[in-house]
Amino acid sequence: MRGSVRSRGDDNWQVRVSLGRDPATGKYEYATKWIHGTKRDAQRAAAALVAEVERGSHRTQPGRHSVAELLDEWMAHIEAQGRAATTMARYRSAILANIKPHLGSLAVNKVGPADLDRFYGKLTRAGLGPLSVRKSHAILSAAFNQAVKWGWLDLNPVLRASPPSTRGGEIHPPSRQELQQLLKACAESHEELGSLIFVAATSGARRGELCGLRWSDLDLDLATMTISRSISDAGREVAVKDTKTHQARRIALDAATVSVLQSQRERVVARAEAAGLKLAPSAYVWSQELDASVAYRPDRVTGTFRTLRDRLDLKHITFHSLRHFTATQLAAGGVSIRTIAGRLGHANPGITLRTYAHFLDAADREAADALGVALAGLQPASDSATRRPIASSKARRGTTSRRPSRTDGSSRRATKS
Repeated sequence: MRGSVRSRGDDNWQVRVSLGRDPATGKYEYATKWIHGTKRDAQRAAAALVAEVERGSHRTQPGRHSVAELLDEWMAHIEAQGRAATTMARYRSAILANIKPHLGSLAVNKVGPADLDRFYGKLTRAGLGPLSVRKSHAILSAAFNQAVKWGWLDLNPVLRASPPSTRGGEIHPPSRQELQQLLKACAESHEELGSLIFVAATSGARRGELCGLRWSDLDLDLATMTISRSISDAGREVAVKDTKTHQARRIALDAATVSVLQSQRERVVARAEAAGLKLAPSAYVWSQELDASVAYRPDRVTGTFRTLRDRLDLKHITFHSLRHFTATQLAAGGVSIRTIAGRLGHANPGITLRTYAHFLDAADREAADALGVALAGLQPASDSATRRPIASSKARRGTTSRRPSRTDGSSRRATKS
């Protein structure tokens, strides 16, 4: 018995050992492993896998794979393909917390749509929201789809399951008064957070995009900001990646935002000079390092923001709500959907329409009222001012067909006679 080694690029290798033909299905089965390293590492892994199969200690027959084993194999597979560390961390968290405790021990080929629907029901009753449940559904769907590709299954049972609907909830952006409360509190205790909140509310940029903003991305003379990267938390590491749409965008800044950023620049420079350091062109706008060489972590931004808003009893406001504030203020001001979508970094203006439809309807009503005021007194003259009114058909019938009644009490017959 020999194992095969196949290169999959970037020091990733697929190791396979044939298990022979399955008497039930007539299909050939394989024990498979994914190795990251040199070819020699892969060859050693192939030899070890052959030894496992010969001893009968490797559980690779489709009917004997558990869901937990499938998830482990699938995670190793997508990690070898270069999936982002932040994505892997999210998947791992959902698998360990939600999926494995309920489905991990089940055989892969014994899982059906009814099992999955019961699983979704358990998660919902445990207090998980529809989005969280659907994340588990998406992970299972991808893992079982890979099992089909590997020949472990003929059909993906997750495709016939019924995860909960994720109807979008109504948007509740902070009011101007609530935003003023936050900024006033920051002025007293945390000026840098205040500048971050202000720029978030005027730019509509995402949290990770703001954390990834460098001074080289700003042209304060021309009042523009270029958003070309995002920062994310990956365990204990900070990962720099593309924006959500993988496209850079440049947005204009108002005078107040330019002033806030100039003040932030002065604070950062003063802090660096006090430590005998100089800012590099690649320095971040918001950072906890003296030389601003490391980005402010998004999770830390959220934690600091929550502490502030809880102290002000504004628990209904999230940092992401600042993005909604931008969009709804622009919509109320009559700014076009395409412009709002471009500023927010939406890949498609349809996303903007669906998310902010309620506020756009209100803006449309205000636009109609404004037009009514502008055109007041210009409406066409009525018929009564230009010609005699047109009588209704009923009135015409009344004046042409009805004959005057006789007042002497006699009938027409009597008159004729």
